[in-house]
Amino acid sequence: MPVLNKSTKGVRNKGQGASSSVRYKSNQNLYLRLVPCPLFPSIPIFARMKILMVCLGNICRSPLAEGILKDKAGKAGLNWVIDSAGTNGYHVGEAPHPLSQKVALLNGIDISRQRTRKFVAADIDNFDIVYAMAEDVIVEMKRIAKNKFDNAKVDLLMNELYPGKDIDVPDPWSGPEKEYHEVFAMIDKACDKIIQKSKCRNLFALTLRLHETCKVLNKPRDRSIQKCKIQNLK
Repeated sequence: MPVLNKSTKGVRNKGQGASSSVRYKSNQNLYLRLVPCPLFPSIPIFARMKILMVCLGNICRSPLAEGILKDKAGKAGLNWVIDSAGTNGYHVGEAPHPLSQKVALLNGIDISRQRTRKFVAADIDNFDIVYAMAEDVIVEMKRIAKNKFDNAKVDLLMNELYPGKDIDVPDPWSGPEKEYHEVFAMIDKACDKIIQKSKCRNLFALTLRLHETCKVLNKPRDRSIQKCKIQNLK
């Protein structure tokens, strides 16, 4: 299980809609967002993760990444919000590349209903994790996001599989179908790793929640309640 440390960077500032939210950051730049339980404020519960996949055109790589991770998250019972976008905006409103659709469908994933959109600065605030398919995509994201860009939220997708290696997912645009299969395989493995890490984080959070629950339940109650219990036992 990865070592999970409570990160002060993860506490959102006021005005972002989740001031009570806490992130637990792993060494691989993944987060588990927890919010206080309504009944027992000291007990954290899961908050929905929001993940964005980004490439240049949102036509080949990031639609595959969105579709693959959505499929895996759904099968794992994770109620995540997963989206994709492109930095150049050349294909806004279009469906994914026909070969991306074909390769996805051959693997049991339908991405035909996706429509491309442009990456915007607000995406940095609106998503918990933003995965770029390549270094040049991060350069473009920085140009668009300007002072909103947050290094703590953005990473290359393949760093989940090979931490710190900064490996790009190659752009298959205008290439043969074979390259789309290769890209699918790369993204598929990276998404497997994301799901695997989420299971470790969930186990950590459940352990933490159980520990906090025990503390709350074992906490001395009001004396009148305790007295009532003692009387009922007699």
